Amino acid sequence: MASLSFDPAAHFYDATRGYPDDVALKIAHAIDEAAQATSQTAYLEIGVGTGRIAQPLASLGHTYTGVDISEKMLAQLETKLLAAGWQKRARTEYPWGSFTDEQTSLHPSVQRFERFEKSQTQPPSSLRLVVSDIEQLPFVDHSFDAVVAVHIFHLIDGWERSLQEVVRVLRSGGKLLQCWDAYDASAIGEVVNAQWRGMVQDLGGSTSRPGVSTHSVKHWLKERGFQTQDERALAWSQQVIPRQAIDYIAQRYWSSSWQIPDDIFAVSIERLWAWAHEYFGPQIDVPQVQERHFFISITQL
Repeated sequence: MASLSFDPAAHFYDATRGYPDDVALKIAHAIDEAAQATSQTAYLEIGVGTGRIAQPLASLGHTYTGVDISEKMLAQLETKLLAAGWQKRARTEYPWGSFTDEQTSLHPSVQRFERFEKSQTQPPSSLRLVVSDIEQLPFVDHSFDAVVAVHIFHLIDGWERSLQEVVRVLRSGGKLLQCWDAYDASAIGEVVNAQWRGMVQDLGGSTSRPGVSTHSVKHWLKERGFQTQDERALAWSQQVIPRQAIDYIAQRYWSSSWQIPDDIFAVSIERLWAWAHEYFGPQIDVPQVQERHFFISITQL
């Protein structure tokens, strides 16, 4: 199964997976604390996407690099950066290879952005966006102090090669920070998704992705002598409407639906709607509150 590009999700990614601004800033500070970052810390985020993590974290005055195979996701991030006052450097001003951590044997597409704070209370922020496969990172060995990986390894067919690359580009003592969202099992979205996954399986389909779970990644790291510590960094409440949770599945907004054959998918959605109307009744259009959690898994090399 090939790794998944999020090109199909670029135009709705932030609407379905984004964070409120205040939560995004708290997440940025939590990651910064987990990395024990200073103004000199060099960050790399693999699978940077639309920058829901990168933009607030880089804005804290960091040198930040993001890589992704989806040019459409990176285009969304560029639009957000420019709207937030970041300055884009001309490609001809700093072509690939202008900095010592950039492998000149490779020639990926790169865009560079800077932001200067008016208050002068923190150093300028820089953000380098690179179109690259995570299985072959275009950087020299030991280039970064921290690698951020948010909801990524379950999407990568060559996840072991990707982890080898992460280990290669991290400096001694550097940290891999795996991050993910989670909900209580009783949350509306979890209940709906569990029902739908069971229906797909009953029809002979699969909602699996090409990569592996965070648990498998931690096991791989442990086998190589790297210890991992998990922490729940943040929790917040959000409203969810049951009908919307079902509609998100029906619109194929989640990557778990992208490789299901159309005929199986259509029947699964018919069954899901029938179940939902019986299960929720008139409450199907009533907003309900659920807890959303953000976790960080810290592995030091």
